[in-house]
Amino acid sequence: MKYVLEIDNVSKFFHGLVAIDDLTIKVKPGQIYGIIGPNGAGKTTLFNCVTGIYTPEQGTIKYKGEDITGMQPHKIAQKGVLRTFQNIRLFSDMSVAENIMAGYHTKSKQKWYHAIFHTPAYKKDEKAAWKKVEELMEFFNLTHLATNPTGDLSYGNQRKVEMARALAANPELLILDEPAAGLNENETIELTEIIRKISQMDIGIMMIEHDMEMVMSLTDYITVINFGKEISQGEPNFVQNDPRVIEAYIGSDDDEEDE
Repeated sequence: MKYVLEIDNVSKFFHGLVAIDDLTIKVKPGQIYGIIGPNGAGKTTLFNCVTGIYTPEQGTIKYKGEDITGMQPHKIAQKGVLRTFQNIRLFSDMSVAENIMAGYHTKSKQKWYHAIFHTPAYKKDEKAAWKKVEELMEFFNLTHLATNPTGDLSYGNQRKVEMARALAANPELLILDEPAAGLNENETIELTEIIRKISQMDIGIMMIEHDMEMVMSLTDYITVINFGKEISQGEPNFVQNDPRVIEAYIGSDDDEEDE
């Protein structure tokens, strides 16, 4: 499989305004792919198109070669495209273990009546689920917090629970929307290492992030968008020094003269 995700000439409009303008992006398995740009550039809109929240007016989105353009979000998730959100979305009254378990059930093939009758298939599935939860809690250093309500955790640990829940569904593409938002320096360093380890599992990762130090040290490839349109694409060193990127973030001398 050459690409886990192919976004080809995708455009999205809202009331005649262009939110995404003819974007093409291809993500490989195990690649950490950064999407950056100023506020309002269309980054989250792009993620919403990939995950089925929005349907683009133009272009196609393929996951592992299959066209998923406009497919319902839960079906896209079941296929193996999982995401986290800028604002953490957890079941705050449920424990860490229960939140992660909820992610596993996204992929479970058990029916509701299997749970009532505790069929052998149900018992086998539950055993596999708890094994997966235990592995993920160890991976994210959350084992000692297994029974704690997630609403009582620090922001950094809540972020790890959200990522663990996504991984519980065995994704091949993980989409992270500002994973370092609200984290302190130590938490950001820890998260950077976690994301790197996840990519080593051959999971493709697409991430929006405003922490440029994190982006430049972590990502393999970057697309920069502004007003929904790609203005630069390449490896971090190239993007970091691209005059178009510098202008988009800090403005040009002409802008200053206009003021």
